[in-house]
Amino acid sequence: MTGDRARAAGDLCDRGAVVAASRSTGQLLRAANEARRRRGLAAEDLLIFLAVGHLGIDASGEIPRMTPCTYLQISEFLGVPRETVRRKIGRLCDRGYTRSSPTGIVVGDLDLWLRQAAALFAPPPPIDGVDVAELRQREK
Repeated sequence: MTGDRARAAGDLCDRGAVVAASRSTGQLLRAANEARRRRGLAAEDLLIFLAVGHLGIDASGEIPRMTPCTYLQISEFLGVPRETVRRKIGRLCDRGYTRSSPTGIVVGDLDLWLRQAAALFAPPPPIDGVDVAELRQREK
């Protein structure tokens, strides 16, 4: 039965898509683990930190501009209770990752936010020297 399910699932997606998803997931998990180990950011802390930047950094001009976002905006964006966001933002502020003002919350260190986002979303290294794009071409 398990083999039948595996074959059926294999018919629904190509090998390149599975490899790409697996590699990207591995990259994300390794970067999140590194953030936890090196910076002490639990998964939810990391998500909130990234959301503050996502919601508040405007890079449409020559110089990135930070616009404060509110607990409610972060809460609604992530689907996390507002009180959880408020509590976690307090810890992030204490550690310098974010700053709080009467108008909202902003990223405290743009370079750190950029490095963390890049680590999470950078293309994963090739497996056995094969790039995912090359693998997809081979399968066509």
